[in-house]
Amino acid sequence: MTAASDDRRGERRFALVAFAAWLATTVGWWALAFAPLPVADTWLAQARAVCFGTLPNGLPDTWGWGALVVSPLAMLGLLLAIWGRDLAAALGALADRRLGLAVIGLVAAVPLAGGLWVGQRVLEARELDDAFASAEEYGPLPHDYPRGELPAPQLGLVDQHGEIVTLEALGGRPALVTFAFGHCRTICPVVVRTVREAALDCRAGDRPIDDLSIVVVSLDPWRDTPSSLPGLAEAWELSELPDAHVLSGEVERVLEVLEAWNMPIERDPKTGDIRHPGLVAVVAADGSHAYSFNSPPTDWVVEALRRLERG
Repeated sequence: MTAASDDRRGERRFALVAFAAWLATTVGWWALAFAPLPVADTWLAQARAVCFGTLPNGLPDTWGWGALVVSPLAMLGLLLAIWGRDLAAALGALADRRLGLAVIGLVAAVPLAGGLWVGQRVLEARELDDAFASAEEYGPLPHDYPRGELPAPQLGLVDQHGEIVTLEALGGRPALVTFAFGHCRTICPVVVRTVREAALDCRAGDRPIDDLSIVVVSLDPWRDTPSSLPGLAEAWELSELPDAHVLSGEVERVLEVLEAWNMPIERDPKTGDIRHPGLVAVVAADGSHAYSFNSPPTDWVVEALRRLERG
């Protein structure tokens, strides 16, 4: 075997390793942007925002898509320009072996599966955008929208600070109560964002309502354990709001609270996915369950609070 052939084999081997490194880096780059990650890992959400930007629907910003597509393609183009022939020869030699062909198939399946996952995430984001868009078409809250007078059901669950939250513990102030869970990427971001924006809107303007509580009860006590609640509060941008509580607890106790609030859920025990309506309840300062909505626009929630203020 000549020195020239040894050099050629070394170059092919190097080209193959460089391609593998490019592929691993690209997969890791896209995984950082899209992979399902624990909600409590807020530093990952911050890293995504810095690297790709984050739109309200959870997808990268326009320039983030550029970073995800242009940078890997530029690196691949450079690799092919320098080692294209060596890489083709190395892949051809690898494909001549059964094990090598299996490795190539496995490697090819990774970006294919990743592409399908990203496509699913884009569809979910569009559903989220459609939910917000449809909410804006509701018009103003009707003048004759019914107001309830019955006492609101109790809570009695632990929040992100480790404290038991009851209606009495809210200190006789109006409250927005809704229901969500950490692994949800469709309706839950809609309702949590609705109550958050309603609270911010009520604190602004000529007649601010500062004395207002937000309560988000987990629908998934199996995964949203009390230790994960601080991360949920951060992910939902509730930690910066005063008197905002994310609640969970033992599974049986949470299910009792959901039943008391007439919050129906359908849980798939295999995947953990939960189907549920977008219930938002407005509780008056006297503890009465004043208004109840299903996936309302923000303006409706704000108007309901203003009506409570006017008496």
